Amino acid sequence: MNKIFNKARVLGLLLISMTMSCEKGLLDKNPTSELNAGTFYNSKNSIDMALAACYATLQNGLAIFTFNMPAYDCLADDGYSVDDYFGCTTLSQGPIVPTSGGYVNTVYPTMYANIATYNIFLQTLSAYNLPDLDAATKATYEAEVRLLRAMAYFHLYKFYGSVPLVTTPLTIKTQYQPKVDATAVLAQINTDIDFAIAGLPDKAYADNTGHLVKSAAEVLKARVLLFDGYSADGTAITDVMAQAEKITSDIISKNYYRIAPSFRGLFCEDLGFQNGNPEFIFSVNYLAATDFPSPGNNSGVAANYLPQTGSEIWPLSNLANEFEFKDGTPFSVSNPLYDASDVYKNRDPRMAKTMFTGTVTFENGFTSNEFTQTTTGYNFYKDIEGTDAQNIYNNLNGSDWPAMRYAEVLLMYAEAANEVDGPSAAVYDAIDQIRNRADILMPPLAPGLSQSQMRTAIRHERRVELAFEGFRYDDLKRWKIAPQALTLPASESIRSKSFMDKNYHLPLPQSEIDINQGVLVQNPDY
Repeated sequence: MNKIFNKARVLGLLLISMTMSCEKGLLDKNPTSELNAGTFYNSKNSIDMALAACYATLQNGLAIFTFNMPAYDCLADDGYSVDDYFGCTTLSQGPIVPTSGGYVNTVYPTMYANIATYNIFLQTLSAYNLPDLDAATKATYEAEVRLLRAMAYFHLYKFYGSVPLVTTPLTIKTQYQPKVDATAVLAQINTDIDFAIAGLPDKAYADNTGHLVKSAAEVLKARVLLFDGYSADGTAITDVMAQAEKITSDIISKNYYRIAPSFRGLFCEDLGFQNGNPEFIFSVNYLAATDFPSPGNNSGVAANYLPQTGSEIWPLSNLANEFEFKDGTPFSVSNPLYDASDVYKNRDPRMAKTMFTGTVTFENGFTSNEFTQTTTGYNFYKDIEGTDAQNIYNNLNGSDWPAMRYAEVLLMYAEAANEVDGPSAAVYDAIDQIRNRADILMPPLAPGLSQSQMRTAIRHERRVELAFEGFRYDDLKRWKIAPQALTLPASESIRSKSFMDKNYHLPLPQSEIDINQGVLVQNPDY
């Protein structure tokens, strides 16, 4: 995968400096030791570097929504975080308050820092008029960054609902911004996405050197639609589902993408399947040993989850028991296929490709028994590489994070189409494509399912296929079943979990309320 977007993080500082202004006098003079925005942007290359800085924001906030997505699933019923990463263990216990920290305090400033970078770039791009940047390329760059901005605002929308809406660079005079209604935030998200759909190249991601493509904008559009696709009682909203069905059908009809043969190859560069992977619709690219270079040269997706005391993420039995037996029957200890001495035996192969118990043997034959036995009995494995002992702890290969992949598109299509028309042949085909991955080969779904039974099958498939990719918590919220699914005793989740109705939106960080001089108002119920 092309890695061009990893070398321009310093541009972020330059972009931020462009927001500042001062009174006439000595401070108006150009610094002699620092870059000046007015003189720096004097060629297409400088614009390209600024665009790279925009992409690099996806690794900000300790890559909160890229390779640290497994921690996000620990907010839900899939896992337990030993180190309470982003406060996922504490927050899942409740109660959640404005000073809870973790995701509450991290998402807000990280996304607004990213949005500031995007807004400054868009302003700079609009003002750039040198002949080396043609109008078509300029329009494509705008579409790319507006899609990045939509991604950032969607995270804010999911977490907080009503937030400040900022689409131009702020100044000292305009730095304090009030919230707008969540509907206005959603409208801006869709405006940016629609602009990107119209302006991005309609080609396979693998053919576009790491830049965003139209399909990625369509994936985000479908995610946004499905997030608000259910009423308060969990009933599907048909017209919203119809829109999601149409846009995911458009992606499928292009025939740009297909299910890749290797499940773990999606996540592990060591296995040699990431470059040009036909399932990737967008990935966040990492370079070996240069990203997060100290301590330990950690980079890519592996290092955070394998400290020498054991896996940082412990899958819960709640998730482990979701994996079917190889013949497609649900898990049960009374099933003749169950083997108490090897719980992975006769199971959906994705189970052993997502978690392990005790000793782990990697695909190249390297075996490690250095992992402590976890309370749950399971260690996290899905995106961990093991070329040798060093790489277990320091991923020197730089695996990319598959932020959007074709399996999710098939799952979104199946979900939306089933809610609109019931379990059609196309719905069956979408799910069976995923189950028929070359190294999975699960049997097709049973014929004759009702709409309700197909809904259950689709939700099952989402959970096992997308485990620890950051979907589960949002899924439970959008299906309106979070209070039931996320109220768990400690016997099932190591520490008890709790979810209150008001947690469908989190509180704004108290620190942001404090510094915004009364302009920013806390969310209701907090």
